[in-house]
Amino acid sequence: MMEMGGAATRMPAWKPPRRRRLWLMRHGAVDYFAKPGADFSSPELSSLGIVQALAAGALLVQQGIDLLVTSGLPRTRHTASLVLPGCQAVEDSRWREIEPGKLAALPQGATPDPAALQAILHTLGPGLTDDSRFLQGETFGAARTRVGEAVTDLLADPGWQQCLVVAHSVSLRLALLHLLNAPLDSVCRLEQDAGCLNLVEIDPQGLPLVRLVNFTPPSPSKELHRHSSLEELLLQFLTPQSSTGRS
Repeated sequence: MMEMGGAATRMPAWKPPRRRRLWLMRHGAVDYFAKPGADFSSPELSSLGIVQALAAGALLVQQGIDLLVTSGLPRTRHTASLVLPGCQAVEDSRWREIEPGKLAALPQGATPDPAALQAILHTLGPGLTDDSRFLQGETFGAARTRVGEAVTDLLADPGWQQCLVVAHSVSLRLALLHLLNAPLDSVCRLEQDAGCLNLVEIDPQGLPLVRLVNFTPPSPSKELHRHSSLEELLLQFLTPQSSTGRS
């Protein structure tokens, strides 16, 4: 106790650290193959994706986000504009999704070859190495390096207290692995549903504390999410006319 002006004041024995908050969000749901010949890299948000983005916005509006980052791809820009209307976003292409090759082995509407089907469903592992390729496209090592650099640079920036990054399924998994110092082959053990939020708190020494993973505001109990992201993608590709719109 200390006597100050005749009043007894208890001084705290310890003051806990003040942590910055890094929100990581996957863009809202899209229909990748809704339009014949559509560019896989620039699908539009589906009606469900818009609902997901607005729900995330309702949750984040009071958080005091002072830095908004997107990958620059249209689906992340659109999502960000719905989550935080009027907020100017910084674009960092290192947050873009891992770049796929082609699904040529699985003609749309055809009965898929079982071996090709399994290869696609296991493209996120287990058994990943840096040289493994996502659907015959970019290597996981290259994607992990660029996403890790984006995370490192973001944490080194002292100019924000609450940051929202709107990115993609695999790039967010890689970011979480980087923050957790987890092995690459853990990618298949993390899910990032469309419109989900993750929360990582950063202490003054830069140590991350993962507090929330894959929270979906419109569907907290996951009743709208019974398939993995890869399964949703495959369903959209094989039956585009009946797309779920949840990827």
